[in-house]
Amino acid sequence: MEKPKKIDGMLTSAENAILVVDMENAWVSPKSPQCIKGALATLPAIKKFLEFGRANDWAVIYLYRIHLPSGIDAENYRRHFFEEGKPFCIAGTWSAEIPDEIAPQPGDIKVTKQRFSAFFGTELDIILRGLGTKNVYIAGTQYPNCVRGTAVDSMSLDYNTFVVTDCCSAMSDEVANANIYDMENMGITCIPSTDIMK
Repeated sequence: MEKPKKIDGMLTSAENAILVVDMENAWVSPKSPQCIKGALATLPAIKKFLEFGRANDWAVIYLYRIHLPSGIDAENYRRHFFEEGKPFCIAGTWSAEIPDEIAPQPGDIKVTKQRFSAFFGTELDIILRGLGTKNVYIAGTQYPNCVRGTAVDSMSLDYNTFVVTDCCSAMSDEVANANIYDMENMGITCIPSTDIMK
């Protein structure tokens, strides 16, 4: 099988794509008021899975939640953070950065978003179709919001959708398990990275 071509270090085709959703300091770091309790613990598994994907010419796409300093592009229920002087995920700030352990590498793709789903109001679907992607693997945080929203839209757009369970997180195991149960019943495959990398 012919190796996928690259332009300026970026793949021009990839049947498989890993979506890294919202793994920014705002949601991962215990220093952040928005920290998702289970997110930090997933960094080693995500790192290994990304290394596997890159070694096999899978596309790696980082989804960043990025807001304007005023917060006018945030959900209504979150705008109070900005009004109270507690903004988050503003471009160029620590809050919006990806932890060093899983930082983007040359050739990875970056997409910004303002809502739960990585497909809502973004160019993600166009990018995946341009790559010829068939299989979407989702890693990130958190299960009931951005992971689930992205997975449901991915499935709705007819991608073979996989939620990588040891690379995703929630505020508790109970929340994670309830969302996995629901997504599996929708036809979304929920599977640990160790099974994918066999």
